[in-house]
Amino acid sequence: MPPSDLGEEVERRLAAAAEAWLPAHDRDARALILAFLREVEEGGADAIAELLDGTRRWFGARAAAALPVPCQKQMHAGSDTIALEPLPPARHPTMWPQRPKRRTDELFSSWLWRTAVAAGVPPHRFARDVVGTASDDIDRDVAPATLRRLAQLSGQTFEHLAGGILSETVIVTQETPAGLAEDALLRDGRFLLNAEKSDRLGRPRPVLQYCPRCLEADARPHFRRSWRFAHAVVCVDHGCRLYDRCWTCGGVITPLTNRVVDARPRCPSCHAWLGGAPLVDATRAQPRQRALHAMLFYLVARIAPDERRLHLDTLSGCLSNSATTSIVQRERSLLGLRASAPDGWFGQPMRAEHAAPLRMLSMGVMFDRVAKTAALRQRRARIRSLGGDQPPSALTKNPDQPAATR
Repeated sequence: MPPSDLGEEVERRLAAAAEAWLPAHDRDARALILAFLREVEEGGADAIAELLDGTRRWFGARAAAALPVPCQKQMHAGSDTIALEPLPPARHPTMWPQRPKRRTDELFSSWLWRTAVAAGVPPHRFARDVVGTASDDIDRDVAPATLRRLAQLSGQTFEHLAGGILSETVIVTQETPAGLAEDALLRDGRFLLNAEKSDRLGRPRPVLQYCPRCLEADARPHFRRSWRFAHAVVCVDHGCRLYDRCWTCGGVITPLTNRVVDARPRCPSCHAWLGGAPLVDATRAQPRQRALHAMLFYLVARIAPDERRLHLDTLSGCLSNSATTSIVQRERSLLGLRASAPDGWFGQPMRAEHAAPLRMLSMGVMFDRVAKTAALRQRRARIRSLGGDQPPSALTKNPDQPAATR
């Protein structure tokens, strides 16, 4: 059986579905079924629905024989007998024929745009038909009832689809550390890009940013949820500054107002391919951006909710009202954050135990290392409390250390 990158959990689910729907004792037949399910799953479609639709193609006449035989009724017309075969009732579709899955870090509007492209419908018309209302910011204004209906039509769970919205009332548990930090910023309300006011030139403010290198490298280009937050200025993977407008005409990026059916994201105004934008080097700000992401995750994972407000107040002041400023100004503010003084841009922690980890994170040390260091310190503190004044090194034996020096 060929190797798969879907993971053990997905493999078990596909194998269980194949056993339940199409049990086969032939190992070759089972391998073909699982290979097809893997291909469908990797393509972003609903594997179980495709499995049912493909039954007739896989088994040919055997599938037709397994279907219920329509009953025959006779109608008497005078002396003649006419055999009638009633037609089956019209089959109403319960799910869309094209059902791309929302990516883990994808915006709801981006998923809706990809679904429209997969169906061959202009995104602006598709969004109007399936959502039912016109909204300037569907990621914030979509109703929970609409999400449940779209989840049923697309063969996804409500929780997975709701993970892409930015509503303060419907917040589901995210699957990634970055998503957990974004939810904390969403509840705060000051770091989400919004278009409530125009800029100094009277133009609408941008609410969506993008990295051209990410869009170019994606097998299925999509817009990240993190690109809606003002603290995200630099792509930490490619070291380039994000764009908040079209790189050719300067228009704002709204995928669901696009009238062009193209799998590559384009500007809704001039139809320029966003992945073709020239890269703006931001390697100087890249370490600060990575450190800020790590500190925000530490904020959610280690600091109590009643203490987070202090840190977010300081960060909002350092980024100079970031939700309404341009990305160039936000990059300058990010460059002004000094690693040697984390208290100046993340605030003095209320508990002394958080000072050292935050300082390490501001200098670029990854969070997992900080967590290990904190666990080691707690262990040494417990040993010290049990051993009195005896140093921890005398109570914990190091197997790599020679016995004579213990």
